[in-house]
Amino acid sequence: MRVTSRLTGVRIVLIVGAVLGVLAASPGQAWACSCAPRPAASVIDDASAIVVGTPESRSVDGSAVRYRFRVRESHKQKVPQTITVVTASSAAGCGMELRLGAERLLVLGRPPGGVVGADGDRGASLCDNSGVTAADVVRYGGPAIAPYAPNAAREPAPAVVGVFVALAALVALPGAIMWWRVRARDRRRDPD
Repeated sequence: MRVTSRLTGVRIVLIVGAVLGVLAASPGQAWACSCAPRPAASVIDDASAIVVGTPESRSVDGSAVRYRFRVRESHKQKVPQTITVVTASSAAGCGMELRLGAERLLVLGRPPGGVVGADGDRGASLCDNSGVTAADVVRYGGPAIAPYAPNAAREPAPAVVGVFVALAALVALPGAIMWWRVRARDRRRDPD
């Protein structure tokens, strides 16, 4: 009888151990931000802009946090004096906590964690803003650019340049066709 109770105890310990082992080894849902290390040159190359400025206000909208950000200078792209930066509301979604009133460098791109920004919002993620220094920005992002006032004239948008090219093509194409037809007609008249 003693042997049977000992075997039963061993079986229970083995079963409990196996169940705990399976539970510990089973994949679960990840709830943390996972950033693959990237060189600063790659992060800056993929960024839409890099800005230096100060967060002035913060508003939370569900899973998104929006910061009103006053820009002192930018790199890669000219931006307005004041922009809206959107990020995930938690670090688990790769969101960033910006301290109001403290000037900082911010790499901008797409909003993290599935956050959808409004038209004109700029995204900032924990992954893109970890490990990029001011020296990296100067080296890979180019010289500093002063922000523009909201009502100031901006550089021509790519759409304007595209319209200009299309108009030039519309003028050049009929001209080329007419030149070709005149030459073909002259060849028929003057057979050497």
